Amino acid sequence: MLIIPPLLLVIILYSKNFYLLEYLHVVSGSMWTGMDLVLGIFFSYVMKGLNNIQRTYISMRLTPTMLFFMPAISTVTITAGVYTAMDLSIPFTSIYIIIALVIAGILFIQGIGIFLPNELRIYKEILHGAGDKNKIVRLTMLNLKLSLIQVIFQMAIILLMAHFATGVSI
Repeated sequence: MLIIPPLLLVIILYSKNFYLLEYLHVVSGSMWTGMDLVLGIFFSYVMKGLNNIQRTYISMRLTPTMLFFMPAISTVTITAGVYTAMDLSIPFTSIYIIIALVIAGILFIQGIGIFLPNELRIYKEILHGAGDKNKIVRLTMLNLKLSLIQVIFQMAIILLMAHFATGVSI
């Protein structure tokens, strides 16, 4: 199931169907932002009220899926966004594109440099019997806080995309 978004992206890029490309970009971006909202706001709130054993159990259930889902959906969103901009002939010298690319770069670096390594550490700990519950909880809580930061950056990109869709200056 987790291979579906990247596979769809490849098929859509090969078919050169702009409508489907834009649709995939919007849907995958919505899933990415929605997941970060759920993690950054709701899960953070729920996890604060739990003890470390309960937090560890939730992390053990959440981590295997998140380990694959978030990198797949974020990569598809960014890649589809770049191809959408190219199809719309938006110049990469546009200040709006430059800002969007910088933000997307920050999101990507956070994902590859912080989220993914933390998820791998959590997963490795789970595979070894989840003995270090404090480590699992600490890394999970860090990722939940980072999700909230990602939402803020994603909202900024959505503002820029509204400019591209309407032509109205920000």
